[in-house]
Amino acid sequence: MKKISLITFFIFLVACGGSSSNSNNPANSNPNNFTSYIIPLYSYPVGQYQPEWEKLYNLSTSKIVYVITNPDNGPGNTTDVNYLNTINKLKTKGFYVIGYVYTNYGNRNLEDVKNDINEWLSLYGADKIDGFFIDEVSEDIQKYNYYRDIYTFANSKRKLVILNPGTNVDIKFFNISDKIVVFESNETDFEAFQYNNYSSINSDRVCSIVYNTPADKVHFVKDKVLKNNSSCGYIHDKSGNGTYFYLSPYLN
Repeated sequence: MKKISLITFFIFLVACGGSSSNSNNPANSNPNNFTSYIIPLYSYPVGQYQPEWEKLYNLSTSKIVYVITNPDNGPGNTTDVNYLNTINKLKTKGFYVIGYVYTNYGNRNLEDVKNDINEWLSLYGADKIDGFFIDEVSEDIQKYNYYRDIYTFANSKRKLVILNPGTNVDIKFFNISDKIVVFESNETDFEAFQYNNYSSINSDRVCSIVYNTPADKVHFVKDKVLKNNSSCGYIHDKSGNGTYFYLSPYLN
């Protein structure tokens, strides 16, 4: 999902799969419901949109939940106490906290990406940040080594990596990630979308985000997602720039 300047990126993210976190993943067995959620919530956690965050804090779910935080298109330069308080609340809920890091489709300097990873751990605590949401991911296989370097670096710190190309990628990319968002767009686009064959991948590692979904399309979206071996997802009713300022009414 694209970065939005001066706006918080908070995302419920899905259960991790892959190398360091398979113990948290459900079996790959044709699930009939989501196993985990990926939920963008970009509004600042206090002030105008605080009621949306209160809904999040009060969410009762059996799903595994990953929350991606983004104070300033990444970790920023100083610790924001409001984000720190929010992270503490999310950890109390048992949610995973994931730090946002963008890559400009493989064109951002790798050292800057690694510096963001280090800053997340320094500013908000290695015991509080569970992994990293790598955004603006290129689906070009020529960028594979670039993302492999990011994965290796984060993995050396025993942290999760979630890639977000927002579209299909070569299945090889699952070797260098714990989860991948293989679709992120509106419901109309989703109707025409054709998934790659991900049947060999644990379904909880294959993630889908569908927004601008009318209530009468929710079951269609959910069924199509699950039938394509993607059991981590998020379905939202809103569209436009403010979509992720609100929590979806379709949770649970």
